[in-house]
Amino acid sequence: FFNECMERGAKLVVIIPEYGPPAAKADYWIPVRPGTDAALFLSITRLLMDEKLYDADFVKQFTDFPLLVRTDNLKRLKAHEVFPGYRNQDISTGPSYKVQGLTPEQREQVGDFVVWDQRSGGLKAITRDDVGRNLAQKGVDPALEGTYKVRTVDGKEVEVVPLFEMYKVHLRDYDLDTVEQITHAPKDLVRRLARDIATIKPVAIHHGEGINHWFHATEMNRAAYLPIMLTGNIGQPGAGCHTWAGNY
Repeated sequence: FFNECMERGAKLVVIIPEYGPPAAKADYWIPVRPGTDAALFLSITRLLMDEKLYDADFVKQFTDFPLLVRTDNLKRLKAHEVFPGYRNQDISTGPSYKVQGLTPEQREQVGDFVVWDQRSGGLKAITRDDVGRNLAQKGVDPALEGTYKVRTVDGKEVEVVPLFEMYKVHLRDYDLDTVEQITHAPKDLVRRLARDIATIKPVAIHHGEGINHWFHATEMNRAAYLPIMLTGNIGQPGAGCHTWAGNY
């Protein structure tokens, strides 16, 4: 597939410690210290957010970034916590039940989530099935940024933020200068990759055992997914974040 990508004009970027055969045939090579891939992709994620290079419509409709999180306990805000007498919406005919096999017991445990609707300037309850066109049909435009004060049904005032906003706080530690020190990856190449991910469609990230057989592999895989999520490169031919095993 590497050769076919070259033949079809794809841009190839190789991120490995050593300058090996794949790097020699790539458009550019980013050297990285072993075990620091997560920091590299978190820096790319920060650049996409700071420079607003993300696909806002996709992020709002297909990710959990808009969901509100309580800052007092760091848990997602649930609809029954802020809407008196709230009962979970009926999604028994939707994909959660029909495709994913959600059970009534799991439905009660998951509950419904809450976003800050920019159109009404207030809270809106959404279900796990309110993605894509379903969310658009509800007329909800969830905020990705900001801090809000809400009152719970028990009379307590709590601060809530979208998950997107929480990532911005977490990613403050991953500026280009710091990440260059951590990874040894030249910051001009990190910025170049971030802008390529933001402007080229489709984009795919392929990684293998060099990441997955070491400590903190889960965090590294999650970090690699973030730029793909932000740019809408999920569910499209040629896009995605893929794991390889074997001689790769």
